[in-house]
Amino acid sequence: MQNTSVTDEILIAAIGKDDYTSYNKLFVRYYSRLCYYVYRILMDKEDAEDVVQELFLTLWNNRKKIEIGENVSGYLYRMAKNLALNHIRTETNYRSVLESREEPLSYYEENPLESEEFRLALNDCINRLPGRCKEVLLLHRVKGLKQKEIADQLSISVKTIKNQIWSSLQRLKRCLELKGV
Repeated sequence: MQNTSVTDEILIAAIGKDDYTSYNKLFVRYYSRLCYYVYRILMDKEDAEDVVQELFLTLWNNRKKIEIGENVSGYLYRMAKNLALNHIRTETNYRSVLESREEPLSYYEENPLESEEFRLALNDCINRLPGRCKEVLLLHRVKGLKQKEIADQLSISVKTIKNQIWSSLQRLKRCLELKGV
């Protein structure tokens, strides 16, 4: 049975004043319920947990300017639904870009000199990545580990792994552009 002596509205007001204890109470009160709610939308446990973690992170980061004109529960569920739908849109767009390629990359003949130049440039760019970014990228792209496996191995969240991979790929892209390959 949950402790409801402190209302959600009191917790939100305290969170707005940087009260991390109240934030934790709200988190404990809603995390499981919101995960279940988002899971019913996404049908993926890890993605549901990521969405709810993003919700609470956003709530904390925007605590000074948050104004809830309705009950807190309704606000959190609506926010969870919107974040889940955004997640679906992002995943759908990513898949449609991959599927929209008319021809597989292997269709194009490779120039051995260009391939070697690219490989050398790529290796140099990878070696310039910060330690954790490099480690995560190599575990994911070279060893083929799934994000969850990497998170478990390194004892960090899947969301952090996703951020590290995205950051690494952005850095590699910039580095390779600077090298002109």
